[in-house]
Amino acid sequence: MKRLILITMLLATAMVARASDFSEAAPTGQTLYYTITSGTTVKLVSGTPKPTGRLTIPATAGGYNVTEISSQAFSNCTGLTSVSVPGSVTTIGMRAFAGCSALTSVFIAEGVRSIAMMAFSSCTSLDTISLPTTITNIAAGCFGMTAYINNNDNWSDSVLYVGRYLVSARSARTGTLVVADSTLGIANDALDYCHISKCILPEGLRFIGDVAFKDCSLLDTVRMLGTTPPTLNSGSFQGCTALAAVVVPCSSAAAYNAAQYWSQLNIVEDTCPTPHVSIATAQENSIRAAISGNTLTVSGADGQPLFVSDITGRRIFSAASASENTTVALPATGIYIVSVGSSAPLKVCYLK
Repeated sequence: MKRLILITMLLATAMVARASDFSEAAPTGQTLYYTITSGTTVKLVSGTPKPTGRLTIPATAGGYNVTEISSQAFSNCTGLTSVSVPGSVTTIGMRAFAGCSALTSVFIAEGVRSIAMMAFSSCTSLDTISLPTTITNIAAGCFGMTAYINNNDNWSDSVLYVGRYLVSARSARTGTLVVADSTLGIANDALDYCHISKCILPEGLRFIGDVAFKDCSLLDTVRMLGTTPPTLNSGSFQGCTALAAVVVPCSSAAAYNAAQYWSQLNIVEDTCPTPHVSIATAQENSIRAAISGNTLTVSGADGQPLFVSDITGRRIFSAASASENTTVALPATGIYIVSVGSSAPLKVCYLK
């Protein structure tokens, strides 16, 4: 039994000793520790003693490529003032630099793809952040409680961008949100609980983060300007109970419906310069919306609130208690959104 205990203690000691596989000096002089993750790659796990001053993380160490910064690797290194991350790193781990209260600037090179949750949170002096165009994921709270996020001058119309990424919005934001043309991605949780009713997303958008629009309960229309669907997460529009339609450019509905998670939404093509396919009837459960000429007839809405809007959100008809077959004269060709009841599905029709 004593021998078994001794072996167990030795194994435990060995495991502690292998918290890192080797150490090497950074270009800026600090001692950094690494674990080997493959025959060619390593993960940066810590600096001991806690690094101070300006830190430049190397692209290679011990003949390996540095591809990851471990969770909490430099958390609470209160003497760090500046950090440069090389393009060899693909992932910056959760809370990797959280609580580095003297950190004022972060420079992340092209090649880095993912920044995990709260990676730079509580860096209360951090006011300069440079992000590459290669980012594909920005997790929740990455820059929470930083000088950058607390500076009202960095907010535009209640929306905050870091470089070409939308990272946050104030919940009080209402009406139509037009996301900046240069935006490449929307961070996780960026717009959750906002009171926006419409959103226009730019042509070059590459990703929409998980729960990015969570519980935007007033959001009824999203207009996509790009023909190529951005990467979407299963929960990007979680809790958007009023979302009636995602309007995509002419002839791009097939691409959106083929892309992961987009087919779960009501994809509707915008009116084409030369009409090609007209959807005159939409039906779900007991509600049916059909168009004949310029007349829309809604069946099955007897006694329920009924609203009809054009694709811009302009309401053209409302009834507090609709009849069994309610007819509405449509003012022009285009796409119309039919809303029946407080929780009934919303219908979108083309006019022939």
